[in-house]
Amino acid sequence: MNWSRTKSIFIICFLLLDVFLVFEMYMRQQDESIEGLHDEKRQYNYKIDTVMPTLPKDVTFLRGTRINFTQKKEAISGLSTGDIVSGKQKMTVNENGQQLTGTFAKPLALGDINNEDVQKNLLAKVYQGQDYIYWQSADDKSSLKFVQLYQSRPVFISSRNKTQMLDFTVRNKQVTGFHQSYLKLSSNKHSHVDLIEASQAINYLADRTDLVGYNLLHIKAIQLCYVNTVGDESAEPLIFVPAWHIVVHTVSGTTDYFINAVSGNVQSIN
Repeated sequence: MNWSRTKSIFIICFLLLDVFLVFEMYMRQQDESIEGLHDEKRQYNYKIDTVMPTLPKDVTFLRGTRINFTQKKEAISGLSTGDIVSGKQKMTVNENGQQLTGTFAKPLALGDINNEDVQKNLLAKVYQGQDYIYWQSADDKSSLKFVQLYQSRPVFISSRNKTQMLDFTVRNKQVTGFHQSYLKLSSNKHSHVDLIEASQAINYLADRTDLVGYNLLHIKAIQLCYVNTVGDESAEPLIFVPAWHIVVHTVSGTTDYFINAVSGNVQSIN
């Protein structure tokens, strides 16, 4: 056996192995550098301006059934009565009983809607007003939108459903009345679902192509909620999935996004 030749072959193999290992190390460093640059860019483009909520452990899907207001005559009658100061109003129910309309005898002057006392004053005029929370004003300022609560979490329904959760009508900076639906909400307490963290939801949102490039993109608020995206107004019961409601402020204004807290998909309720 030619030991000199064998020795040369081993030396060449070890040299090739060394070259391969050096190449692998170089490629790994390059990948880490690129990842670091990506992270720095994300931190630069996306700023969180709120406290990150903790992940709850008791969340399930919700079932919602619209109540029939014709079966709530006594409660509705109590809303109708009152003097001019407290807000006497005319109450009507639509043909299927699922929507209540109130018209104030004297329009109410609209103060700062972000003031809790102003909100409480309005909610005192509707059925089960304590179960609602202010969400937003319409773009043209013609209505104030409130949503129902379930265990202190907002419940949003798709506008395609044509079901008005609770909208107050505004004309000339005065509230003239409202349109209301009320959902009986329930959940299976023994069927909890695994949710993504709020930080993961923000990452999913940050990956959207229409949000890339904003140097002043701020996450102004984030909270867990429930959403229904089905556009069929006759569907019963309505199914609501847990979602992260993220309020984003950009150079063009404020936008609401809903990230499915189970799948991570961006949901639209418009």
